[in-house]
Amino acid sequence: MKKLSPRTVGILAVTTGVGMAPAAYGQAVKMPPAQQNALVRKYCAVCHTDAFPNGQLSLEHFDAARPEPGVAAMVASKLRNEALGASGQPLPDRATQDALLSAISAEAAGANSWAVDSAHAPLLTASIVQEDPAARGESDPDLYRLILSCRADTREGRMQLAWSPDVAKNGQAISVATDGQAVFTYTVAGSEKMGNGQPGTSGPGAAVLYATKDNSGGQPPTMPLPQHTLTVSGLFPGETVVFPFASLTPALRQTLSTCFTK
Repeated sequence: MKKLSPRTVGILAVTTGVGMAPAAYGQAVKMPPAQQNALVRKYCAVCHTDAFPNGQLSLEHFDAARPEPGVAAMVASKLRNEALGASGQPLPDRATQDALLSAISAEAAGANSWAVDSAHAPLLTASIVQEDPAARGESDPDLYRLILSCRADTREGRMQLAWSPDVAKNGQAISVATDGQAVFTYTVAGSEKMGNGQPGTSGPGAAVLYATKDNSGGQPPTMPLPQHTLTVSGLFPGETVVFPFASLTPALRQTLSTCFTK
């Protein structure tokens, strides 16, 4: 099992309950990290690979001993929707499934804060998970994960939006507003490929909002780095989610600004 190098995770501000363990699972004894890793590798990493990071989520290097809360939140969302069955393998018993969900849900605490991975310099990645405020209290709200990457040496930047558990339709138009003013419209296109050798695909689970170099999604590379907020609406009926950019530290903002158009 490959392990990530020690990562730097910056927790900036906790504002919502995204990623908190459901009450139904909160009382279980936590599953050991090694067992979590084995189950994620067996049932999840076969589809979420480096080659096919469905939903912008590769789990080949998932390490429950040093989890990124945003990744854990998305994995927990998938687990609550019986995603283990997508691997095509016989499932573990229900008690094991529940214990895995309980452990990963607990590791997702703080997913609604910016997490920064600078362990692979000169590449820096910052990500955060949010949900529609109107959906709070629901057992399984849609989660939105925003991932920003920046290479300090080449100034190549990328901003991607991922979601779970619902699947967006091909051709679905979404609106993205920066600081409540500039509005950009995107069309969701493509499909997720199964990385486990099983036939079939699923609907798109992510969209590229900005790319300075590889703009394969056909989107205009003009998304500025917001000063205060980035608001996404229209992906699913009645849902609007706001990402807080005002909570970026000055140092992180300065680094990201080298890769994103003003």
